[in-house]
Amino acid sequence: MTAAALTAATASLLFSGSGPAGAVTASGQGAVDNYVALGDSYAAGTGLPRQTDAECKRSEQSYTWWIAQTYKPAVFKDVTCSGATTRSLWNKEGSSAPQVNALSKDTDLVTVTLGGNDLGFANVLTTCVLAGMVTKEGTPCRDQLTAGGKNLDADFARLNTRIPDMLTDIKRRSPQARVVVVGYPNLFPADGSTCGSSVPLAKGDMAWLNQATDRLNLVLETAARLKQAEFVNPSSVFRGRDMCQPAANQWVNPLLPQTPGSAHPNTIGHLITAVEVYDRLSK
Repeated sequence: MTAAALTAATASLLFSGSGPAGAVTASGQGAVDNYVALGDSYAAGTGLPRQTDAECKRSEQSYTWWIAQTYKPAVFKDVTCSGATTRSLWNKEGSSAPQVNALSKDTDLVTVTLGGNDLGFANVLTTCVLAGMVTKEGTPCRDQLTAGGKNLDADFARLNTRIPDMLTDIKRRSPQARVVVVGYPNLFPADGSTCGSSVPLAKGDMAWLNQATDRLNLVLETAARLKQAEFVNPSSVFRGRDMCQPAANQWVNPLLPQTPGSAHPNTIGHLITAVEVYDRLSK
């Protein structure tokens, strides 16, 4: 079965309302017996329907659940959690146990999306919204966050160490697993002039935020290559489907009105991300 076939089949189920429970089986591909999903809100499906964990805001319509319902492993452990950082792999997040506890020597597939919260993603967006409500010109958010010589370089430097360490530990705990690092989509168009009141950011700040996402994805990809893991970058397939597009074309929820899913992929966005992961696993 090709990725295109998966897209058509799961999209048909989605729009008919039957959801992931009836997703297709990936016949003809390598079997998956023990799948562990690690990550933050972008993996958990925060804001989507069919929530399975109120604290971590997990959903049965996240890309991880689409993958699970496609391969139908005997064991599926979803320990993704909204707000998770790389530290959440080895430390409790709220009442949730460290995510690495879900890994075992029998695990044969791991997906992981982490890094955004290490950069203070939520706080950065809040600052940018407040700055954008004052002016849409220039880069007021970037200027505020980089005043006095501050920048994100120190945070990225930490990630340059933590992401490889993360992958090393995953490989140590699950030496037989295929490990797929899933990156982040760009949330905004290169030209922010089409954005309305639901995305109250200055045009220059949207470009700056996209550049930060690209930089994060490069860190993730570089670490994946270094540690013999695989990388999926959803940015290209999300191009033209950002939060500034008409509602029917959005794969990302807008900033306003503020909801748990604001600035996160919607159901279609997670479905398409699952297709990208499936396509990688099929190679």
